[in-house]
Amino acid sequence: MAEISTTVEIYLEVQPDHAFSWLIEPANLIYWMNGVRRADWLRRQEAGTARPHDTWDMLYEYAGKENEIVMEVDVCDPRDRSFEFHTIEGNYPIRSQYLCQPSGDGTLFRMTRTAYSDSAFTSIMFAITGFISKPMMRKQNQAELVKMKSVIEMQVPKFRRI
Repeated sequence: MAEISTTVEIYLEVQPDHAFSWLIEPANLIYWMNGVRRADWLRRQEAGTARPHDTWDMLYEYAGKENEIVMEVDVCDPRDRSFEFHTIEGNYPIRSQYLCQPSGDGTLFRMTRTAYSDSAFTSIMFAITGFISKPMMRKQNQAELVKMKSVIEMQVPKFRRI
């Protein structure tokens, strides 16, 4: 199975715990992730936090088509502020990792997204177009973070300076 992976980061002027809580809520994806039309928990073991094996359903539009995708939580650690999840149903197999680290008066948010091929054809296409696809993926991911920054900084309390 071929893959393309990128890591992007951005500085957020919000407390790390607030950023983490906002970013692990699937419903907030509609505000910053391109193509997401709806995202809601399907299975959540405990209100207020995510646990491994919790799942959410996402309606994602790409190339004029709507796709139903189910994601599953692999890791959600509020102490480290790390969140990892992957596709378990639907097109576009991906694995993502979010990390919210204290930085100055705010948060350094780092997102790693890995797209996997879902067939022999897409494996070949990844191999042939990877040198173009990876920079395009990085650019799209960075643009999403810029959009997320503007939304989260309006919606989430800013870090209190003493």
